[in-house]
Amino acid sequence: MTTGTSSRPRRVVPAAPHLKARAKAQRSARRGRVLRRTGNALAVLLPLVALAWVLLASTWFGVDDVEVLGTSRLAPADVEAAVGVTAGTPLARVDTGAVEERVARLAPVADVAVRRTWPGTLTVDVTERTAAAGVLRNGSVALVDASGVVFGTERALPAGLVRLQVNHPGPDDPATVAALQVHAALPAELRSRVRIVRAASPSAVVLLLSDGRQVVWGRPGQTATKAAAALALLTKPGSVYDVSAGDVVVVKQ
Repeated sequence: MTTGTSSRPRRVVPAAPHLKARAKAQRSARRGRVLRRTGNALAVLLPLVALAWVLLASTWFGVDDVEVLGTSRLAPADVEAAVGVTAGTPLARVDTGAVEERVARLAPVADVAVRRTWPGTLTVDVTERTAAAGVLRNGSVALVDASGVVFGTERALPAGLVRLQVNHPGPDDPATVAALQVHAALPAELRSRVRIVRAASPSAVVLLLSDGRQVVWGRPGQTATKAAAALALLTKPGSVYDVSAGDVVVVKQ
């Protein structure tokens, strides 16, 4: 006799009501946490997005004025034209470095700093070049700074400025650079007597004094030795004093 095992259907016991309620409460709590986190994130991001739009896209903080500081030779209108920023451009989007490059191309500008002044002003602070010498050109005087840059003209040589005689004045001309270096390095006692600095080449600098005498300086360098020799020789008769060799001097009557 074969004995079989009969299978009985399992009895599904329904979850207790309090367990269902707990699960529902947990799901609701999770949804609440997600919503709160999303809300907190939006509360932070939305003001930032709005602020970015106001600063970068709207005209509320657009450029409505260009303030030019530090100019005397340059007209503020010339600087404003070089700035090249359209009125209403969002101030935050102005490339101040590019503006500085454009303004620096103006010959009288030695240095420039551009900054934003909220809510709508672009401030351009200019440092102009200082004249170190003047070069006669077609009946007027071209002003040259200490580096050799020609940046302006005057009808006559300004008082206290030395006259520069070179063939091709400019910062890339070796004779110009040598002449300016020699004059700038002179001691005050000798420099005050110099009326013209002439340089046919970088090694042929000559100082023409206010009394008509000449000091042949040669190339830049050995300033202390050459200046001491020149000052000592100028107490003696002569018209040309050659100190270009430094230790060996020559006086011509």
